[in-house]
Amino acid sequence: MTSDLLALFGFFLLALGFFWPRALHLGALLYLLAALADAWAKGVFSGPAQPALLLGGLLALRGESLLARPWLAPLRRYLLLLSLLLGLFALKALAHPGEALPLALSLLHGGAFLVAYLALAVGVGAGTMCALQDLRLRRAPEKALGSAPLWSLRRLERGYLKVGYLAATLGLGSGMAWAWGYFGSPLALDPKELSAFLGWFLLTLYFLLEERLRGLPRAGLLLLAYAFLLFAFLGAPFLGSRHPSRLTF
Repeated sequence: MTSDLLALFGFFLLALGFFWPRALHLGALLYLLAALADAWAKGVFSGPAQPALLLGGLLALRGESLLARPWLAPLRRYLLLLSLLLGLFALKALAHPGEALPLALSLLHGGAFLVAYLALAVGVGAGTMCALQDLRLRRAPEKALGSAPLWSLRRLERGYLKVGYLAATLGLGSGMAWAWGYFGSPLALDPKELSAFLGWFLLTLYFLLEERLRGLPRAGLLLLAYAFLLFAFLGAPFLGSRHPSRLTF
C-alpha cells in the first residue's frame, strides 16, 4: 500500500511538472522511494513495477537536468511523458505479486535492461530531434539560428545510443541464456521475447545503415525500434507470456 501511494503522488507531481518544473525533483524521488518500498516488501525486481518506477524516476531527473537548456525542451517533455507512462504502468502492476528471478540474474538481466531503456530513451529522443531538424534546415537554412545545435543533438544521440545498445545486447543475451536453461529454448513465439528481439534487431540495422539514413527514414527506424522495446516492457506482460514479468488477472 505504501508503494502505491508513493507512486500515485509521484505521478501527480510529475504531471504538475509540465507547468511547475520544481515539482519534477520531488515526483522523481517519490517514484524511486516507491520502487524501494516494493523491493523491500516483495524482493528485488520481483515484478515489472519496480524497474518501471526506477526508470520513470531516472528519466524525470534527466529531464529536469535539461531545464537549463531551453532548446532541448521537446526532449525534456518527451522524457517526462515517458515517465508518466511508466508510472501508469507501475500503478497497474504493483497490485500483482510477480515472480522473482534468481538474484544474480535479476541484477544482470534487469539491471542491463534498465540501463538500456534509460540510455535509449535519451538517445532515441535526441536522434529523432536531430534527424527532423536536419531535414528542416535543409529545406529552410535560415531557421538555423533559432534551432538546437545539431552537434549537441548528435553528441547526445551517439553517446546514449551506444550505451543503450550494448546494455540491451547484454540484457537480451543473458535473458536468452536463462530461457535456454530453464525452458529449453532461447527464444519462443512469446510477445515479450519477440518484441524485445525485434527492437534490438532494428537498432542493429540502424547502426549498420547510420551513414546512409537521413530525415524521416532515420527518425522512423529509431522510433520503431524503441516502440518494440517499450511494447516488450509495457504491453507484452498483459498479453500472456512465459516470462516472469507477466501480469495475471
